[in-house]
Amino acid sequence: MAAVLVLFALLPSCYNNVRGPGPTNGFTTFQLDSDDYQILGTVEAEGTIYSILGLFNYGGQGFSALREKALQKGGDDVINVQTDLEVFGILFFVYNEFRWKATGTVIRYRSGVRAAE
Repeated sequence: MAAVLVLFALLPSCYNNVRGPGPTNGFTTFQLDSDDYQILGTVEAEGTIYSILGLFNYGGQGFSALREKALQKGGDDVINVQTDLEVFGILFFVYNEFRWKATGTVIRYRSGVRAAE
């Protein structure tokens, strides 16, 4: 019985390939004011992360989905990111879906201000 418990403790790290929006905007290393950027609009992205038996985790697109849409609008960055998460599961760990939807404000920097890469 102890061997089975040890096996289940070690198995959740077998396969993980998950990208979600993650922490939103971390911290700002400089102060922006309204003269530093132009607001171009809002973008939305969504994705689903799947988990089977807690062993196989895959899916999602991450913040890169928002950033790609911002670049298509001619923007330099996305600020004010907000994320909603919806979870669906069967028998706790047998099968789970984590559906996320993120929105953000697209901006274009002015006067030489650029986002840290």
